[in-house]
Amino acid sequence: MSWNDLVIEKSRGIVTEKNIDDFNVAFWCAINNEHNSDIPDGEFCEFAIDMWGMKLKGHYIAEWIGDNDYPNETEPTEIELDYIDNVLVS
Repeated sequence: MSWNDLVIEKSRGIVTEKNIDDFNVAFWCAINNEHNSDIPDGEFCEFAIDMWGMKLKGHYIAEWIGDNDYPNETEPTEIELDYIDNVLVS
């Protein structure tokens, strides 16, 4: 099952086919905003955010941004959403 299908199913009607793109953008922005860019490359990180009236929990890997001018700056990659309102996503 795809990411979109899982989110739509587990959100109990909050996320739909019509607003999944908006959800995905808002979700990525929320994770990115919470990420501390000083976290070392390769570090496993967990997140817990409230968004769209749901509690979202999951994890990601901090990865170097690839800019030699900022050798220690990372961004979230391999983001996995594990729970929506304490319900296992996959």
